[in-house]
Amino acid sequence: MDDPTRSLLAAWQRFDGPLHLRAGFDRAAFDALADALQRCAAAWAERDAIPRAAVNVLVDVFAATEANAHCYQGAEAEQVQEAAYLLHELVAGCVELRPTGGVSGSSPGRGR
Repeated sequence: MDDPTRSLLAAWQRFDGPLHLRAGFDRAAFDALADALQRCAAAWAERDAIPRAAVNVLVDVFAATEANAHCYQGAEAEQVQEAAYLLHELVAGCVELRPTGGVSGSSPGRGR
């Protein structure tokens, strides 16, 4: 397993576990996860495939975080909900299709 993937897995566990157990929103854990996603996006920018362990996390990030928002109330619930959408944007950056020589237009699923 490569270092960006290892960092992503550790950051996800650090963020999601306590959030799911209703221990509250941990800003430092969120920031570490956001940083790990940005590092993954940079490391995977030119790859045709990404590690399955990373995909396992990427497909859960939004749904799990958004679902956890319902475990909280008021401002904390809003903070978790906002985090879900910010993480969703970062996940999109990890799997974004980059234009290749001579092909123009938007990537599939974008701009619809």
